[in-house]
Amino acid sequence: MFKINNLSFKIGAGLLFFLLLVAIVTSVIVKRGFDQAEQSAVKISAESLQTQSMDSLLKLTDENAQLYNRKLQRAANMTIIAAEYMENMHDSGVLIDWSNAKNIVYQSSQLTLSPEGLLYYDANPNRQTEILHIGSVVPNINTDISLRDSAVLDELFPSLLAQVETGVGIYFQSPQLTFRYYPVRNLPVVEIENGKAEAAQSAKIEDFSVAPNNNPERKTVWMAPYLDDAGQGLLISANTPIYYGDEFQGFIGIDISLSRMAESLNALIPTEGSFVFLMDSDGRLIAISSEETAYFASRELTPQERLPNGLLGLALQDINPNLATALNNPAKLSQSGSLNINLDGKPAIVTYAPLTDLNWILSIIVPLDEVTAKSKNVSTSILENGSETIRNTLFITGFFFLIAGLVSLLLSLRFITIPILQMLKGVRSITSGNLDVSVPVIANDELGELATSFNQMTTELKHRTQQLSQTSDELEIKKTQLKVATLEERQRLARELHDSVSQALYGIALGARTARTQLERDPAKVAEPLDYILSLAEAGLTEMRALIFELRPESLQKEGLVTALTKQADALRTRHKLDIVTSFSSEPDISLEDKETIYRIAQEALHNITKHASATHVELALQTGEGYLKLEVQDNGKGFDPQGKFPGHLGLQSMRERVNNLDGILEIKSKPGWGTLIRVTMDLKQNV
Repeated sequence: MFKINNLSFKIGAGLLFFLLLVAIVTSVIVKRGFDQAEQSAVKISAESLQTQSMDSLLKLTDENAQLYNRKLQRAANMTIIAAEYMENMHDSGVLIDWSNAKNIVYQSSQLTLSPEGLLYYDANPNRQTEILHIGSVVPNINTDISLRDSAVLDELFPSLLAQVETGVGIYFQSPQLTFRYYPVRNLPVVEIENGKAEAAQSAKIEDFSVAPNNNPERKTVWMAPYLDDAGQGLLISANTPIYYGDEFQGFIGIDISLSRMAESLNALIPTEGSFVFLMDSDGRLIAISSEETAYFASRELTPQERLPNGLLGLALQDINPNLATALNNPAKLSQSGSLNINLDGKPAIVTYAPLTDLNWILSIIVPLDEVTAKSKNVSTSILENGSETIRNTLFITGFFFLIAGLVSLLLSLRFITIPILQMLKGVRSITSGNLDVSVPVIANDELGELATSFNQMTTELKHRTQQLSQTSDELEIKKTQLKVATLEERQRLARELHDSVSQALYGIALGARTARTQLERDPAKVAEPLDYILSLAEAGLTEMRALIFELRPESLQKEGLVTALTKQADALRTRHKLDIVTSFSSEPDISLEDKETIYRIAQEALHNITKHASATHVELALQTGEGYLKLEVQDNGKGFDPQGKFPGHLGLQSMRERVNNLDGILEIKSKPGWGTLIRVTMDLKQNV
């Protein structure tokens, strides 16, 4: 049972009040209108007929504007589908092996240079698409990448083009001006013969309106009408850019035939003397239904303008300045409307409606005398049937509003109030901590979308909660591993201090006692124990410096990675008497953080050798090449099974984590009795 302030009551009361107000206003307007019609039947009938005709024309214009908007947007969507398909294929990381594919060009080696040297093209007579590449740019690896990535379009283009009834071609253009076009039209011969191939030698991708410098929003761009050089007549093109992340990879374009579009406009002509035209956002004439263009221009046409489609592509301001001034108001690009104008000295009705996605205008022009021809008969009918029409209209209107009010009240309860209450119940459940709640989706509308989004939100919240729990567990494991690694490092330092510095201090103390005894007995022999003390002190100092260097390699920042690795190798030679062979290239051009990571990986590998490998010979190498850095540490120790449990496995786990932070590759090759090779490869291009 609903309370007095319930949402259902508020909606119902507001709806009934609105319907009652509309009913009263409608009744008053209808009664007053018919009273005036009876008093001046002839005048009102003509105006009414003209208004009704204008409304009908406006509705026809608006409906067909939406239809053409959908058709043209559908054509643009085909380019979006193809562009997103290429982007998704690249993001998936899947590389298709095209080597066994027939009649598909996927690398520049399949192209042939024309005798004139103007074009690289696919000479295969059974080719599925046309491939063109300007002769002034030698194909390179970027060309091969574009051909490989766009090869998937050979099977996609036919189905996309088939869905656009006015489409005549669909194509891909790379930043290197590599061109993949469907359908096959023998373009190499056509482009060379008409001189377009030679003109294209100096073309640049930056000159295209879809290029990043001209289209930073990365939206689909419509080109101005142009004459096709392959015999397709006047065309317009929709171009959608392709990006891999922030890297421009070219664009997908589709050609729309303006002559086909003009043919479809003929079906919209409402009267014999009327015509329809389409104008773009820059005021250019895109298509027109009538061949009687002199009436449209209201002036004498030039010989060029009298040709078939001679007006297409021209600015409306140049064709008919008066009509252009009336239609080129920027406000008309976003709303439909109508106006009266004189064309060639005769009054006419002009209706227009925007193609909202393109900011184009569809307009229908009808001579006024064709609209008002039957106004006399209409006026007579109004006089004869006015009173009866008033009674019937008021009765039907009142009955309709009564039924509409009841139905609207029930529908608002069913499709608005109940879903909102269910959503409120779900929100309260989530507030109380229950994430398993789900709201039923009653209808496919905004509230249905809201319910679906709510269910998705609860699912995502549950998933995020589980992820947080899992992440917490992983952090605990990492914390434990860090404690173990810290303990091992402390134990190692204790052993090093005991084995080296502690022993040196003990020797110094012993030598000092000996010197003191000699000083009392035979002062001439004091030099020998003092020399012994000095040698032990220098050895202890060397050991202490080596330990401090391992903990804090200051030379890494001051002198570089190569010097730091050299000092590390020298310290190990001194402390552990190992035969260490080093091979270092020049100092790598990487960040200090990456140098620190590489150094710590090498330090961990050398530590494992001294602790577990029982090795006598170690090779330490650092190589840099074009786009990569490689660190190798190899020993002749006892080796181990990398797949099993072994001493030092926590150190190797630490190395893996450091390599993952570099986005590098860690290779471990070892087996018992063979020794161990640890190789780290880092992609410098990826880490720039």
